Formats: sequence, structure tokens, C-alpha cells
Amino acid sequence: MLCVIIIVVITMSFDGNILHKITDELHSVLLTGRINKIYQLSKYDFLFVINAKGSKEQLFISCSPSYSRIHLTEMNYEKPDYPPTFCMFLRKHLEGGIIEDIVQVSNDRIIIISVTKRNELGDLATKKLIIEVMGRHSNIIITEEDNRILEAVKHVMPFEDSERTIFPSAIYHIPISEKINPYDVEKRNIFLSNPEHLNEQVLLDNFIGFSPLITSEIMFQFHNSNKSIKVIFDELLNTNHPQIIHGKKDYFYYTDLSHLNGNIDYYDSVNILLDRYYFERDSIDIIKQKSKDLVKFIKNHINKAKTKYEKLQKELMNTSSRDEFRVKGELIQANMHHITKGETKLTCNNYYTNEDIIIELDPKLTPIENSEKYFKKYKKLKISIPYIEEQIQDSLLEKKYFEELLHQIENATLKDIEEIKEELEDKNYLKRKNVVNKKKKRPNYETFVDKDGVEILVGKNNIQNEYISHKLAKHNEVWFHVKEAPGSHVIVRKSFPLSETTIRTAAQLASYFSKLRLSNSVPVDYLEVRYLKKVPGRINSFVTYKNNKTIYIDPDESFILDLRKK
Repeated sequence: MLCVIIIVVITMSFDGNILHKITDELHSVLLTGRINKIYQLSKYDFLFVINAKGSKEQLFISCSPSYSRIHLTEMNYEKPDYPPTFCMFLRKHLEGGIIEDIVQVSNDRIIIISVTKRNELGDLATKKLIIEVMGRHSNIIITEEDNRILEAVKHVMPFEDSERTIFPSAIYHIPISEKINPYDVEKRNIFLSNPEHLNEQVLLDNFIGFSPLITSEIMFQFHNSNKSIKVIFDELLNTNHPQIIHGKKDYFYYTDLSHLNGNIDYYDSVNILLDRYYFERDSIDIIKQKSKDLVKFIKNHINKAKTKYEKLQKELMNTSSRDEFRVKGELIQANMHHITKGETKLTCNNYYTNEDIIIELDPKLTPIENSEKYFKKYKKLKISIPYIEEQIQDSLLEKKYFEELLHQIENATLKDIEEIKEELEDKNYLKRKNVVNKKKKRPNYETFVDKDGVEILVGKNNIQNEYISHKLAKHNEVWFHVKEAPGSHVIVRKSFPLSETTIRTAAQLASYFSKLRLSNSVPVDYLEVRYLKKVPGRINSFVTYKNNKTIYIDPDESFILDLRKK
């Protein structure tokens, strides 16, 4: 039997007190659960699918430098098509194992999840999965029972001036702290017997798992209430009011923080709190990194389109002088008997304005040739006007197209980013890197289900919008889109009449996945797909429609996240 231990060390912003509450919650939910599948969502993020007590649970573990954490999640994460090497290593040692115990080491930032499993020979064995989440020093390490390291995400060699060596065959040492466990009441009360010497830094220096949030709250209550320091400790450590405090900066904690001001959202558990707080925060960070070059490329094209538009506008303004050339040509013809070859100018009366005018002449040309020269300039400018106007329109459309792509990246997943790149390759804006013919995949649109059980599709780029609106949707299904602004196409897979629940859900999706996400009272048009018409020859998913109705709605991020859980 193989026994696997998962150890998680959490950053100071995610302190030992929060981890204490998480441990209790995980213990009650995951104990005796079977690890069915492990996914590596990104370089540092892992999702464990666990069957526990008759239900399927998802355990999210991250050693991201920015968003390190561990918690249960109800969100649907985009899973990669192929597991990286380290994920395969985790699957080999963990999948099929049974969770035997979940404990926190002291009040430190370490969780140990014991998992039993038989190896390839059917013998009992012990492994440990150690996850250190320490900002840029975060790591994930697999060891034998005797702490001999098998593999790690990051290798730390002895010559790298580090206190520990993280490399296969080296021995892993769990960090040891001489600080006081705040849940050790006897030791805690001895230390607190002289409260006049306490301050925030003293508390940080002497208690395991304390962060500035909890020490600030302790000292705030100590100075602003009649409670003793021991009572304050006891109440704070043993209460459970998970909350997110929204102010200039968002904070989360497992209990009330009276020293902070802001709007407060309460949650039923710390796991639910973290699931809500972190969802999209880390994925947005990952997507920003992955799409950095693409964003730069798109912004360059927006600037090029702007420059082209300004240049064409100047050219169009220059065409306004075309009639001057025509008049000069006519005046040369009318005064031809006064001109001899070799003259450099003609002074005559302009019968259009009844004023004298001086006309430049080419001395090498005859009067007739000088007249034709001015008429050619006139005709050239006149003929160029429709072309310039067409080019101006094209430059505006191209600018709008790339601005819409830039908006689509804001709401994109990694697969959405790849589809946007494919679209730019198809339109020859980007050079296609892989010329091998691959099987065409179905676009990566999102599917939601409302409270009435109605399926709703959301396209988040031009490829997805084109597919769900013009290929997948039936003529009697209902199409939603924000009014006169870039946004997702939304298809309700049901015909009229729709319930108020379905209409409002689809309108929420259309408004949230649009450029008007942060606005209030967003207008959303909706109509049968039969009244939707694609604009031919346009470079993105522009459409026209008729017979629409309009609903006004306030985009609600919490509503969308609840939908995603389904």
C-alpha cells in the first residue's frame, strides 16, 4: 500500500490561522476520499478531483508566486489537452489513493494529507507530496517516506546559497519554528501575562502563522475595548465569520476585522470564501502573461490603423483644391491667344470671382499642354476621392476590429487566446507557425445552464460568435447581445416564449461578457435567430438584425460565478 502525504506551506498573506480553518473543513469533507484525477492547469496550479462521501469534490492547490493557496473549489477550470511531465508524475503516485488523514503542523503554514495506495508490485509504500507556497520561492516536491526527494518543480542546488537543497536524492527537511502555537493555550497565556509590552511586531515575531491582519486586529481591540488580551485571543482564534472586505483594496479573513473599513461579503466557509476571492484573479494573471505578445501586436495594428486614417483624412482634405486646377485649366484655354511658349506665368481675370489671378506655367510646354496639365491634376484628385473614402472606411473598420479583439482578450481563456491567434493567421495578419494540417476542432464557446434548466451558449471571440450564431443555433432559438457595443454573442437554446429567469440570465451573460461590464443599466437586445443577418465582407462577426426587444440590466459578477459553478 502506498501512503502519500501532501504538505502545503502557505505565504504570509495566506496565514496559518486561515489554514487552520481550512484544515478543519477539508478534514470533514475529504477524509476517506479517493483521488480520481489530477490536472495541471498551469505551471503552478493543480486540480485534484476527489470522490468523497458520495460526492465529487475538487481540491485546488497552487504554488503560484502571486496567488498561492489550497481550498475546495466549485468552479469549472479549463483543463489542458495533455498533462505536463510533472502532472504525470503526480498521477503515478497519487491517483487512486485514499485520503487517510489531513492535519496541520502546529499552526504553521503546512498541511499534511496522508494518502494510501499500493504500488506497481502491490506492496504498501509511503510517499509525500510537499507543496511550499512562499511567493517566488514556492515549490512542489515529492519525497519517499524517509523524506528523500524524488522530484520537484524547482530544483535548488547547494551552491545556490540556499539553506536547503531541493534536488532528487537530497533529503527534504520540514521547516522548524521556535514560535508559539497560538492554539497552545497554556504557552500562549504565559506569553500574554505582560500585555503592556505587546505590539504588532512582537506578536508577529512570537506566534506561528500570524499575519499583519490578525496582529493589527488584536492590538486594535486591545486599545479600543475593555477586553483583556487573553479574551481577545480566545475570541478571535475560535470564531468563524469568513468574509471579504471591499475597500481601496480587498482583504479576506476567517473572522471579523474591526480595524478595517469597507463593504463586507460573508461566506459559509473559508473554502467558499477563497474560491470566490481567487477565481479569475490568478487566471487573469496567467492569461496576461500568455497573451502579452498578442496584445502588443494588436495594439500596434490599432495604432497603424489610426495613423492610416489620419493620413487619408489629410489626403481627402487636399482633394478640396481640385476645382482650383480645373478653373486654372479653363482660364488658360480662355486666354490662350495671350500666351506664348516660354512664358512662366499668366495674369488674367478669374471670371468666377471677377478678380485677377496669377497662374504658374511650365515654359517648356505649349499653352494647350499647360491647360491639359491642370485638367489632369483635377481629374486625378476627383477620381481619387471614392478610393480615399473607401480606404478611410476600411481603416476605421480595421481599427474597430482590432479594438474588439483587444476587448475579447480581456474575457478570454487560454484556449480562446489560441483561437484569436488562429483567426489572425487565417486573415494573414500573423504568419502561421504550424503548417501541418490538424483536425478542425469545435470552437471553445462556454455553456451555461440557468435555474430553469435552459442551456445558454456564450461566444467570446469572433470564431466562437460566428459558430454559435450562424452554424449551431436554430432559426427559432433566441440571440442576445449588448446594444451598440462590442460583446459576446449569446444563444438561448429555446424558442419564445422565454421565462423571466432565462431572459435575465442570458442578458446577464451578454452584459458581463461585453465592453459594458462595469456599467449600470446595460441595454441588451434579444430576438429570434431567424432575424439575424451576417454583414458580408466584414473582417469580424458584425451582424444586423430586426424585430428585437430590449432589456436593461446591471451586470453582476457574483451571479456569473454562481452560474459557472454549475
